[in-house]
Amino acid sequence: MASKSAKYRFSDHFGINKPQSQLDFVDIPLNTDVRLYVDPYALSVSGDDWLRECGHIVVSFFDHFLQVLRENDEPKAMRVIANFHEPNDTHLGMSRGKPSGRGWGRRQSRMLFERLSRSAAVRSGKLKDLTDVELLIPGIANDKISDLTTNVLRGEFVAYTEEQCQLFKIPTEKINSGPYWDFGLENWTSKYANLPVYDNQRILLVPKAAVRARLIPDHEDYYNRFVLDFLGAEHLRANDALVTLLKNGDPKVYRKDLKNKYSSSKEFLFEFSIKHPEVLANYKKSLRKMGAPLTPSAIEERQRTPRSLIEAGELTLDQIPAGSAHASAYHSCIVGILTEIFYPWLTHPTKEQEVNEGRKRIDIVFSNSASDGFFSRLVNMHKIHCPYVNIECKNYSEDPANPELDQLIGRFSRKRGKFGILVCRKIDNRPLLLKRLKDVVNDTDGAIIVLDDSDVNTLTSLKRAGEDQKVNEYLEASLKQILV
Repeated sequence: MASKSAKYRFSDHFGINKPQSQLDFVDIPLNTDVRLYVDPYALSVSGDDWLRECGHIVVSFFDHFLQVLRENDEPKAMRVIANFHEPNDTHLGMSRGKPSGRGWGRRQSRMLFERLSRSAAVRSGKLKDLTDVELLIPGIANDKISDLTTNVLRGEFVAYTEEQCQLFKIPTEKINSGPYWDFGLENWTSKYANLPVYDNQRILLVPKAAVRARLIPDHEDYYNRFVLDFLGAEHLRANDALVTLLKNGDPKVYRKDLKNKYSSSKEFLFEFSIKHPEVLANYKKSLRKMGAPLTPSAIEERQRTPRSLIEAGELTLDQIPAGSAHASAYHSCIVGILTEIFYPWLTHPTKEQEVNEGRKRIDIVFSNSASDGFFSRLVNMHKIHCPYVNIECKNYSEDPANPELDQLIGRFSRKRGKFGILVCRKIDNRPLLLKRLKDVVNDTDGAIIVLDDSDVNTLTSLKRAGEDQKVNEYLEASLKQILV
């Protein structure tokens, strides 16, 4: 076991034995923080329905807070921000030692109130969301906005943590969740929840799809990519003193001259954006192209002690015998491997049902978060309703037959979608299985593909080689066999 230092991770303490690539959540260090932030903008543009709903909760909170500020109701405004503090239970942020201290706190909540209540951006109605706070309000940066977002969404992250603990059989204690924002009641609340505990403190897990190395909206990025370009074009048009003639006679405005003349301060950016709202609008429009989740390797790079993405103590597929006695080990292995192969297209795995200690039936459901690739084409090209992907794991020594396919078909619904993956050990009679899979297509308007050990190992190798396109092509070929 790893020593209890910055190297000591959530997965170490609870014996999960999986690398970051095989976990849907950030594998946090338990005695410090990892330098990652919860980005409200990334939530709002996520392909995951649940993460987008989290984004909507943050928007609802901020709308309410701005309305209270504009009403000049200081006591009410201070109650709204009374629960802003560093969320040490997520272990995300800037602390180098034990998480502490860089959050909002009472003093910084007062500072936030005073800064925003005096802000021309708030009074004018030009401040509309947390994106604008990072871009236009001095003194509020990545860590503070991430803290605010996490506090507001604590209730959602509590539910997510409970699901992941159930998935990996992690021991929990009944403990107070801490305050979170109830957007229906427009008030702070808390509840008791089943959460993991370390050093007498609750732990919250955060999906890796929700975090970024820095917030996507960034005032320096706005300044460098949009504001300076606009100002440079304006000076060229005016042909003024900032224009230099090159040897070939072409006019040019040097960026260093623009930077000397125009500050990158948020005060300047606010005044500029009031005069040129179209530039700010175009910048925000460009952000959608920058919203891709971090890769597992990029997350590891933010850890103070990075690890290999393929080192883990768990058994590999070839070490797990077929048969009901080893069903739980097989299931645990498959959940991790599929998380690695399909991220970021499929996220948020949850355990649906388990009987007889996992020997007879285990269903896993992933959320379809894909904006491109195979899982996006399922919906947009093949017209297969697929908000979720249902997974059945069968640790059998024989080929899957109609009863196993019927179990997956039984999970099809308007809410869940009509696509599933059956994962098994081997397929001896592929022609017969393909015939059965074609019957599923003809009878249900849905589809099932089957992946055996050989398929899973091939897909894993392609993913680890960075061949995402080939992963999608492999899955597309598997589907094509049963559609034509």
